[in-house]
Amino acid sequence: MCDTMGIMPSWSSDGICYFAKNSDRSPNEPLLTLRIRAADHEPGSVLHCTYIDIEQVAHTHEIIISKPSWMWGAEMGVNDARVAIGNEAVFTRSQRGKPALIGMDLLRLALERAGTAEAAVEVMIELLEQYGQGGDCGFDSEFHYDNSFLVCDPTVGYVLETSAKNYAVSKITDRYAISNRLSIGTDHIMEKGIAPGEDFTRRFLEPVRSFFAKGTQRRCLSMEGLTSNSGVPGLFDILRTHAPGFNGHEFSRPSVGSVCMHAGGMIGDQTTGSMVAKLCPDRPITIWMTGASTPCISAFKPVFWHTDSPPLFEDPSQSFEYWLKREHLHRAVIAGKVDVSVLRDKVKELEARWLAEEERIMSAEVPDEGELAALATQANAQEREMIDEFSVTDWQIPRYSGRYANYWIKKNEKLGLERG
Repeated sequence: MCDTMGIMPSWSSDGICYFAKNSDRSPNEPLLTLRIRAADHEPGSVLHCTYIDIEQVAHTHEIIISKPSWMWGAEMGVNDARVAIGNEAVFTRSQRGKPALIGMDLLRLALERAGTAEAAVEVMIELLEQYGQGGDCGFDSEFHYDNSFLVCDPTVGYVLETSAKNYAVSKITDRYAISNRLSIGTDHIMEKGIAPGEDFTRRFLEPVRSFFAKGTQRRCLSMEGLTSNSGVPGLFDILRTHAPGFNGHEFSRPSVGSVCMHAGGMIGDQTTGSMVAKLCPDRPITIWMTGASTPCISAFKPVFWHTDSPPLFEDPSQSFEYWLKREHLHRAVIAGKVDVSVLRDKVKELEARWLAEEERIMSAEVPDEGELAALATQANAQEREMIDEFSVTDWQIPRYSGRYANYWIKKNEKLGLERG
């Protein structure tokens, strides 16, 4: 499960393109935040993706991604050409395919190979037609699905939705959100498997799994929050949104209908990482990443292209340890060992400082990259101090009893032991 959204520069009040995503995965599945450097490759090189090998290209872009620890592909990311992509699981009438490229592979391949949003869509369509999509995407239980994608660059955005090798592409005119349900109707500019003007969702939607995934409910919450002046703080707020009636109960019962998803009992997914990207066309872009689950209690830290401060890593093992420490804090909240309101106040206080400093630096005619690097370093240090302040050792036993508590007791016993 996931939620992805974008605001186009032609609609936003400041003329800037914004991208945001929550990645919802198994609670024990580490979501790594990595920088993958640009590279040149020898002719005839082979690339091993999650399940299959494909031909490598001559050059790959540098990318910043959030990826499940065991996959080659990524849930969301941005490349050095300022292209941002997020994917969603969607449930369609197509038959399950044999292991091929999974949606996360397609996303990472597009980031590595494309210099514009339009080119990224073309890359994914070409690879989809050549190799197809398929394979188990679950961490601790089998999970198969097709994929949709939201793709942005500083000037334009697209939505690509798929069912096996069939697809439809829609251009974003103002703002858009995708979730775990097909959303493209008749307003597609490219298509395969349907006639021009035919309703893609009506043709391919599988209604039962789509209903229980509550993608419609979460997409409505996202769309309601997206305004022309949302900016970065507004996107933080959307990614932290809970379903009506769940505020105050999010650490005692699960909610698949919340954009900030919480697992437990029958609900097997939670938000394991979040990202917001400010895709400026003519100055350094800012990427805000949690590197941690449940954004309602996690801080978004600023990441810049030429800085190497956490939550960004090149070593997957370091990223895993970073994510795991913050997941211990999340489990301590479930155990009732942390005052949630105090933690949230501290997070908001730190983010306000970082947002103000980022705005000050970016307001210069030529933003100083040294100052941006210093901000990223400072934010990392201040967030680490906060984590240390609230961390406890007795995070393993949930505060409440019953099915919800039993779910978390079992998850806690295995946390950090299953790495895929």
